[in-house]
Amino acid sequence: MARSITVIPAKQTLTQASTENRLSEKIRVAAYCRVSTDQEEQQSSYENQVSYYRKYIQSNPQYEYVDIYADEGITGTSTKKRDAFNRMIEDCRAHKIDLIITKSISRFARNTLDCLNYVRELKGIGIGIIFEKENINTLDAKGEVLLTILSSLAQDESRSISENSAWGIRRRFEQGQYTIATKRFLGYDRDKNGNLVVNPRQAKIVQRLYREFLDGKTTNYIARIFEQEHIKNWDGRTKWQTTTLESMLRNEKYKGDAILQKSYTVDFLTKKRKNNDGELRKTVIHDDHEAIIEPWMWEAVQLEQERRRKYREEHGLKFYSQNTAQNPFSGKVICGSCGKAYVRKGWTSTKGVRKVWQCSERYRVKGVIGCENRHLDEAVLEKAYHMAWNAILENQDALMQKWRRMENDENPLVRYRGKRFQELSAGASENDAMDIDVMLATLSHIVVYEDGVLKVVFLDGTEVACGGE
Repeated sequence: MARSITVIPAKQTLTQASTENRLSEKIRVAAYCRVSTDQEEQQSSYENQVSYYRKYIQSNPQYEYVDIYADEGITGTSTKKRDAFNRMIEDCRAHKIDLIITKSISRFARNTLDCLNYVRELKGIGIGIIFEKENINTLDAKGEVLLTILSSLAQDESRSISENSAWGIRRRFEQGQYTIATKRFLGYDRDKNGNLVVNPRQAKIVQRLYREFLDGKTTNYIARIFEQEHIKNWDGRTKWQTTTLESMLRNEKYKGDAILQKSYTVDFLTKKRKNNDGELRKTVIHDDHEAIIEPWMWEAVQLEQERRRKYREEHGLKFYSQNTAQNPFSGKVICGSCGKAYVRKGWTSTKGVRKVWQCSERYRVKGVIGCENRHLDEAVLEKAYHMAWNAILENQDALMQKWRRMENDENPLVRYRGKRFQELSAGASENDAMDIDVMLATLSHIVVYEDGVLKVVFLDGTEVACGGE
């Protein structure tokens, strides 16, 4: 028996069905617009787009106006930071919108993947997007093919713009032209010509930071001191971050120089930045503006940072020190047997809490005794430093020649130490020995040996031994 095939014609096409359904009720329409900079001419474009789409939607009797979603001064290469765009997508997912109108693909997104993902997601829930410039309706069968091609071109255009912009910035760097925001740059303001000028009040804070650091304090400790003294930051608040102070200690602009191209954008889509470790050329402008910190002192701070880094590595310390007025010996007590740092323990007894220092390798593995070097009371450390500093004062006439030689050394950090030891020893008395500021500015570390000998090592290189059995 021969097969028979019958074709039953459709009563209406899918498009006709959709159209008829839409004619029975108004289409809820929103518009999306964006400008990528906040320059004056772009500001005008932004306002014009918003005004145009509001009138356009409200004047169409088939449209029901929902909202104008507008991002101002935001890049189009990523949707992550576009608040209005993300709010619009959430409203679509909540079925508050039937149709989106936007000027062009590049206004919607220059990232091909983002563009197609959102178009497909919205199409899947029956929401179309009309791109006016390209004359594309994403609900049209041919829409996605055209969209893929044109959005790829838009992304490539964005890459080209990014490369041209980076090239222009590097050329300006080579000519010594640069801009810097001074709002969060403590110590400087900008004059009417855009030049860096010293802010006298803030400059004193910067200078104090450098002195306190060279005098043995950590940025963590300095931050707490600034907060306790209610010293105001760049934003007028008294909260200080350790990372901010660390960055200030490395900033060459405080010595009057400017290094350009310290970092660069790795990916024009994600805007991820990376420190320039030699991948790109840098430009150094010497004597670019008035210095707040003398160049030799700035160099001394860099050398001190390197000294502390090596000290941490040598003695297995995560931090150089957690020094405070309550724990000035933190990170400064070293085991003479294994070379690791001692840590302070609180041993509780009927007489109260006893402050005891013990090698950090003593019980590195639970239940197993490691380093067998002795422990000692904190009072012993205080006595050892007291005796050693008094020995320095008793012999300062002989040591003065050493400090004066140091003051004329080529190494900036050695020069600072020589000058500082002269200042601290002048007019000092035995009662000043346990002054915390003096101790931090003079003491490098104390080495504990198994026979009970303590070797007190000062930052000028002087060593004094005391104790012993």
